[in-house]
Amino acid sequence: MTDYAPFTDSTALLGDDTALRNRFTEQGYLYLRGVVDTAEARELRRDIAAQCAAEGWLKPDTPPEDFVAWTVPSVEGEEAYFKAYDRVQRLQSFHALPHSAGMSGVMRSLLGPSAFPHPLSIARLVFPFNQDFATPPHQDYPNNQGTADLYACWTPLMDCPVALGPLAIAVGSHRQGILPLEYALGAGHRQVAPRLTDNLHWVSGPMAVGDVLVFHSLTVHRALPNQTEQMRISVDYRFQAEGEALVEQSLNSHFQRQSWDEIYADWDRDELKYYWKSRDYTVVPWDPDIHQVPQTLQEAVALNQRYKQQRAKLADKFRS
Repeated sequence: MTDYAPFTDSTALLGDDTALRNRFTEQGYLYLRGVVDTAEARELRRDIAAQCAAEGWLKPDTPPEDFVAWTVPSVEGEEAYFKAYDRVQRLQSFHALPHSAGMSGVMRSLLGPSAFPHPLSIARLVFPFNQDFATPPHQDYPNNQGTADLYACWTPLMDCPVALGPLAIAVGSHRQGILPLEYALGAGHRQVAPRLTDNLHWVSGPMAVGDVLVFHSLTVHRALPNQTEQMRISVDYRFQAEGEALVEQSLNSHFQRQSWDEIYADWDRDELKYYWKSRDYTVVPWDPDIHQVPQTLQEAVALNQRYKQQRAKLADKFRS
């Protein structure tokens, strides 16, 4: 599958909450231009660039903010990846963005005035030369659980042409309920069974700094492969209305490698700390059956071994 229809641009509906909600209910997503303040996005981009550069990921003779990759890809789950990602998780600017006026305003338009972001914030540090690890088609609900009315807000921190690997959305797929899973490479290591995704109506397109994609927890989405020499840097945040359910994991940091006290150690904005404790929600148990994949361990190991062999060949090219 290589051809995508363009996103439906819903920017003109901003200010009309009823029209926004109707479009979202119909399509399961919204593409909105210029929602995030570009100065805030670029500040966060600079902050993340500093963490990546410190790990030697970026080409030394180029500005770090250009994110020109200079090493073999590193991926979630590997200690080399977490050396940079743990520092990203400690950035105040990273956790502040979902509270910004533009992003929080859009989410209140969709979810109502009590909408709030989960403290679990996600950054994607996506290397080039790593197409096998592009995030596969999936729904967020099996990973997040709680209320199905959980909406993701995804934004790139750099202008993101199709070659850099923006998201693609399967329009209307949120109406199909929870779909069966299979094991996959890529973030989350889960995908909607491929037999169910090929005939969906997929849309994608270039995005600029400040643009957002908002989508439902049951909307099937994927990342296109990064076919450039740059890293693709994006962030996404989950929002829900007060009074709804969530699971305990949603109140922790991503990957749960650090406590909030560790993350907050150098912050100066107290209003961003533990803000969710004053919100109204119900903590419900995690359901492992929803998150289960049917593949055997041997199949998963074989996929990862093939991937590591391919990456080892790429490492030889970098060394040469």
